[in-house]
Amino acid sequence: MTIFETARTIVRHLTEADSDSFYAVTGDAELMQYMGDNKPLSRELSDKWIQVSIHNYATKGYGCSAVIDKRDGAFIGFCGLVRSELAEPPDDAELIYSFKKAVWGQGLATEVGAAMLAYGFETYSLKRIIVTIDPANTASIRVANKLGFVYNRSEPDEHGLPTHIYELTDSD
Repeated sequence: MTIFETARTIVRHLTEADSDSFYAVTGDAELMQYMGDNKPLSRELSDKWIQVSIHNYATKGYGCSAVIDKRDGAFIGFCGLVRSELAEPPDDAELIYSFKKAVWGQGLATEVGAAMLAYGFETYSLKRIIVTIDPANTASIRVANKLGFVYNRSEPDEHGLPTHIYELTDSD
């Protein structure tokens, strides 16, 4: 199911048929170096992530989504709104994303991220969305700033890794 389109992408729900494409991103050490425990996912965990996303669509309406290039239909990454243990209150959502290296530096994280934020605020009446960023991930810090996120605090994440937490409220 298509969620929304941007100028260059189609963002849709993940499906089991995306297993190979999704794993090409989640199983890549360079693409996952700043996510979770900073390690790529196993094939089993990547497939589980798809299942969790499918469950989240059914129960919350949103989750992690596939990002598709409009030009050729290629799976180029993922973006979504998920629950985070670092969110306050815990029902706030967290914006996540990762894109294949071939499309880095083209502004897609900002383009898709902005549309995902609008989707969360407008469609689901979310009041606050956060991003959690490894302090070494300067590219994501720049994206967060472009999207209007404001630094909130730093604390270790669930893996004990240093994390900056930025927030954006519906009134921002």
